Amino acid sequence: MALTATGIGSGLDITNIVNVLVDAEKLPKEAAFNKAEDSIKAKVSAIGSLKSDLSAFQTALAKLADGTGLESRKVETGDSQYFTATADKKAQSGTYNIQVTQLAQAHKVAGSAVADQTLAVGEGTLAFTVTGSSFNVAVAGTDNLVDIAAKINEAPDNSGVTATVITSDAGSRLVFSADNTGVDNQISVTATDTTGAGLGNMFNGGALTQLTAPANAIVSIDNQQVTSQSNRVSGAITGVTLDLTQAGSNQTGMLKISRDTETVKNNLTEFVDAYNKLMTSVETLSGYKPDSDRPLQGDAMVRSLASQVRNMVSDRVDQAGGGSIGLFDIGISVDRFGTMTVNNSTLDTALADNMTGVEQLFSTPVTGLGNRLDALAEEYVKTGGVLDSRDSILSGEQRRLDDQKLVFSRKMEQLEARLLKQFNAMDLVVASLNQQSTGLAERLNSLPGVLGR
Repeated sequence: MALTATGIGSGLDITNIVNVLVDAEKLPKEAAFNKAEDSIKAKVSAIGSLKSDLSAFQTALAKLADGTGLESRKVETGDSQYFTATADKKAQSGTYNIQVTQLAQAHKVAGSAVADQTLAVGEGTLAFTVTGSSFNVAVAGTDNLVDIAAKINEAPDNSGVTATVITSDAGSRLVFSADNTGVDNQISVTATDTTGAGLGNMFNGGALTQLTAPANAIVSIDNQQVTSQSNRVSGAITGVTLDLTQAGSNQTGMLKISRDTETVKNNLTEFVDAYNKLMTSVETLSGYKPDSDRPLQGDAMVRSLASQVRNMVSDRVDQAGGGSIGLFDIGISVDRFGTMTVNNSTLDTALADNMTGVEQLFSTPVTGLGNRLDALAEEYVKTGGVLDSRDSILSGEQRRLDDQKLVFSRKMEQLEARLLKQFNAMDLVVASLNQQSTGLAERLNSLPGVLGR
């Protein structure tokens, strides 16, 4: 008779024995797997942290590499309500008197009014010309004002006209507005009827009314008149763009342009802070420390990055007028602990006396410190770059580890099944022997005794 439960024949706790034997082989290996997986995850996280710090470093470098953060200009317009202004690196320091005589206006014309805008107008073609370019719109016999406006606005060759239906006390009419201001952008409309005379009666001759005359902007800069097609005036003052907001007869505003030294200092300080954060991150992730578990400790890739950055910040850049300039010359130095610091007094002097040299140090194409550091960082953070490649390697290691864990799990299942089978077989043998022993004892006890007879 077969046993239906383990251990009955032998009296042993077979399930527990098997579990202990399997765990003796499984637990050390699982601990190794977990340690390897934790290491991979820690490295992936470290790579992500390094990539983030490099990107922040690039953000700080961007303002210096192209020169925009070193050539900031401060624009002051007082409380002027007549214009605003912006200045780029080409703008020279100076003060200007600005008077806005006239704002630029867009040309607007309108057809004759109708009582009901939902009624059809006529059938034919509307031809438009603006800024020397022409386009035609076909009008169907069923089109009302709204339909015609939509066709004009959606015309693929529309050269600068926007149509709108305006309804007033006098009725509804189509209004055509030039998209651009200035006298060069006048609208002309010609209607050609194929059926009836509805289009011609609405848009030809005296039926077409001018609502707003086209006008150029007129502005006086230090008593010198400047005419512009738009209310944005560029080029009148080198490097300065004026946005005209209101005309004021005989109202003069003041425009002052100066170097924005404070912003330049802030941008340089951001660079120093980003550098220190990056170097601290490198040390935290890969620097040697006894009894530590740093994820990238001693990693050659990270140490190479740090070495290249340190070498670059100690380099000097040739100046256009001769000689060279380095960070130390403008008050930025690296101490023996690897921390970059700023000497504000030296920096102020450099910004006041050698701003051109500061710009050349960072923003000289290819050889400028900002461009070289940015190019180095880009090699690491770009798609398919050094850090992406390392991530790919770690992902491969994780996949192989997952495969190993799966194979090992199946091996342990097989081991457990084999041990259970072996112990159950042993249990059956012991049960059988116990039954035989019991039967033999009973038979011996039933034999007639020879003593006392």
